Amino acid sequence: MTGVQVTTPLRAGAEPDEYGCTVLSTGVSDYSDGAEDLVTALLENAQDRSSLSDELTLAARTWPERYHLDHGRANVLRALDLPADAVVLEIGCGTGAVTGYLAERCRSVDAVEPVASRARGARARTRDFGDVEVFVGGIEDVPAAEAYDVVVVIGVLEYVGGGSNDDAVYTDFLRAAHARLRPGGTLVLAIENQLGVKYLCGAAEDHTGIPWDGVAGYPAGGVARTFSRARLTGLVERAGFTGTAVLGAFPDYKLTRAVLTDELLAANPRLAKRLPGFPSPDWAGGGERVVAEERVWAELVDAGLAAQHGNSLLLLAGKDSAPKLWPPDTLAAFFSTDRAADFCTRSVVERSGAGLRVRRTPLATHPAAAHGVRIVSTVDEVVDAPTVLDVVRDEPARRTELLGRWREFLLSQAGELGPRLWDLTPQNLLVTPAGLVPIDLEWSVDGCSADDVLARGILITADELARGGHGDGDTVGDVVRDLCARLGLAEAAVLGVVPSEARFQAVRQAGRCDPAYLAERTAELTRAWTVRLAEPSGR
Repeated sequence: MTGVQVTTPLRAGAEPDEYGCTVLSTGVSDYSDGAEDLVTALLENAQDRSSLSDELTLAARTWPERYHLDHGRANVLRALDLPADAVVLEIGCGTGAVTGYLAERCRSVDAVEPVASRARGARARTRDFGDVEVFVGGIEDVPAAEAYDVVVVIGVLEYVGGGSNDDAVYTDFLRAAHARLRPGGTLVLAIENQLGVKYLCGAAEDHTGIPWDGVAGYPAGGVARTFSRARLTGLVERAGFTGTAVLGAFPDYKLTRAVLTDELLAANPRLAKRLPGFPSPDWAGGGERVVAEERVWAELVDAGLAAQHGNSLLLLAGKDSAPKLWPPDTLAAFFSTDRAADFCTRSVVERSGAGLRVRRTPLATHPAAAHGVRIVSTVDEVVDAPTVLDVVRDEPARRTELLGRWREFLLSQAGELGPRLWDLTPQNLLVTPAGLVPIDLEWSVDGCSADDVLARGILITADELARGGHGDGDTVGDVVRDLCARLGLAEAAVLGVVPSEARFQAVRQAGRCDPAYLAERTAELTRAWTVRLAEPSGR
């Protein structure tokens, strides 16, 4: 956002230092993940510092760098309806991965960060970029005046008490946030769930690296502490907030893929099981899943317990009324940001008459085609039915029948869909009593043929079957051969699509890259497919 700068009590008399930050206090925290200096240097020299910057995303090589630079970092806020005229206070802004998005969406942002090296990164990211001021300090350094429409606290509350189990320190922090909100304002808080499903399955706790550490109540202590949903809402309510809404975020608040409401869990359990996209990553490492997260989540959904076990919690709390930032007719939002910016999308599950629909739109304001590939907005009615891939996986006796029906449907749609035929693979076809129903046809690829898509669908299906140990054959290549035999296809013809699939994946990742890089990346991915075909089934 641009326009006349807002004056807040925090900005009054502010004197920026040589880095452009105003130092309010020091010594509040010395936290560091070791990536701050590199990240700040990248930000200072970047041509594109927007929240969807491919330049920054592709520069990240390690997990800490991804945490600061990946354009999926803002997804947890992209699910919200942030007012364009909002004046925002962000506490614990880090190097500004979320701050930049707030600046794009809202009128004004005061970003406060206790660690000077991280605040410098936030300043480098947002310099000459909207109405943003960056301060070194903590919430106690912000004048206790009702100056903000939204207070954002993402990945911060868990560190406030230094691992303490005393509710008072967390309630005091939340009271401070409450005091700085205007009437009608909203607190936006994101934090890992102490009882998240990935932790229940044995993933290492993100802060300590110890499996079941949070689930067991942090018996050895530590520098951070997360909370169950019930305890978190209790803290917020005791801090004076009037109304709360809690949503589940997957795989977590850091690189969010999906945000689910309680209503979705009840209204469409099948969709609620599918959207999280398991397994969730282990950022801390060291944890071995003793059971499949996907299966445990499905049982929690069916038992009516899933609302308590989202991997992260996104909490909205109204200062003196119900929070208003979650769109009222939306049951879920999910994102595809593991791709070039031109292809990143936001999808919402929303009410449609007596049913539900999924509306998918690009995140980029003006998305462009790249090398003949483009993204397409879609609207699909939600049908409670399995996909062809689901049935092929779960009912081996119907494998030949369903794949044959998919091929016939594919051939019948070739003329109508044209370049959108590329996405008509078994995972994008529902099996209903009335016939096959296509969904999620988001990709358009110039020049693709029905034979290309048939071969592509066989490759993708074989890979998925082999990954879950459901394929007939010892290797992924054996599963491909089995599926070819079922459809009477020549194996060589199917494998011949590998370079085309590799090129598509290269474009999907790199977008409007130069032809030389595209050729190099396509060759790398083609080799990766060759390796994948030789790998054992079950991996």
